[in-house]
Amino acid sequence: MLIVTFLLAILIVGIGYYISHDIFSPYVAVPGVWAIAILIYYFLPNTFYPIKNNFPFILTVWIVGFVVASIACDYIAPPASKISKEIQPNQNILLVYSIITCISIPIVCAVIIKQAFMEDPENIFRYMRMMSTGQDENIEMPKLGILLYFVSLSFVMIFFSLLYFKSKTMKIIIILLNLLLATVTMAKTSFLGVMFSSLYLCFQQGKIKVKHLIIGLIIFIGFSFVLQSVRAVGEDMEATNFLALYLSSSMVAFDYYAVPCSSPIIGMHTFRIIYAIGHAIGLTEAPTDTILEFVSIPDITNTYTNMYPFYEDFGIAGVFLFSIIYGIFYGYLYKKSRTGGKLELILYAIFLTFVLMEFIGEFIFTNFSITIQYVFFASLPFLFSKQKGNLA
Repeated sequence: MLIVTFLLAILIVGIGYYISHDIFSPYVAVPGVWAIAILIYYFLPNTFYPIKNNFPFILTVWIVGFVVASIACDYIAPPASKISKEIQPNQNILLVYSIITCISIPIVCAVIIKQAFMEDPENIFRYMRMMSTGQDENIEMPKLGILLYFVSLSFVMIFFSLLYFKSKTMKIIIILLNLLLATVTMAKTSFLGVMFSSLYLCFQQGKIKVKHLIIGLIIFIGFSFVLQSVRAVGEDMEATNFLALYLSSSMVAFDYYAVPCSSPIIGMHTFRIIYAIGHAIGLTEAPTDTILEFVSIPDITNTYTNMYPFYEDFGIAGVFLFSIIYGIFYGYLYKKSRTGGKLELILYAIFLTFVLMEFIGEFIFTNFSITIQYVFFASLPFLFSKQKGNLA
């Protein structure tokens, strides 16, 4: 059945590319990412359990629902308005953003490194890994306070710098700070986000071609191996098995451990932010942890693909419903961005990263507070736009 899903994904990629002639359109990117993940599952040596349960069917439902909805919305939605094409972000706000990013990110990295060095100086990288994964409940990230919001700001600044900064030095500084943060937190998803967003915007501006995207992917794989080697002290894992674990283990975990409609509270995973707010004011129980339980497949993993929260909360119907919601959202943003919308281009670049990492987990609803931060920081410079022109 998984082979059938793979062939269907390849077919949809072809149809989507015929329609859009754009590898970053949502109805090309989503089936394409899943096709790659399935290929890796089959062709890279691994010790995973065989996928033989409901995952292929559920993935098919997700892909078809998403693609149909995104194509329909791309066709129906009106193009970007004249105002959205001409508006430019407020230069003063971008200047403040730049200063905050350049000051806060080194502080965040220093705080994390300091804690890791003080607690376990001999295995500092392994300790930082434990902080980010939650694999050891006794090891937690340091309390960052307001600095935590500036982590989201630094990611958004990648898009503003690439689109509106003339200074190559500032562009490089912003990207390097984000890469530094990804390295310190031992988060390959953060590095993947930086890479995808940068390559996408450069590709849209005609600064790079497909071959550069391939080079970027190779660099990411190489960086992942380096990151794994420094953070997996005392562990024995072959390179191919590591890559398979990172890119396709979530499918196996979903196939064996995801249980439909099993959440004890309605929408416990999908609407986590509601329960978080309710808990803060004393109305509900504590929300679920964003770091999911580690399971054996038989390798250890704690990622279950993006469909997991919808399936656990609402079953197959939930997967289908949210594939439609996702498709409408991405189809709308894509239509606005490709027809010249300035804010929509940045928002699409931000959210494109999330669907390109669907094989890992769900990042929009389960981390909705961060989603709000991204939208807020991206929108604010346009809401207070004063003049046209690029930031000097």
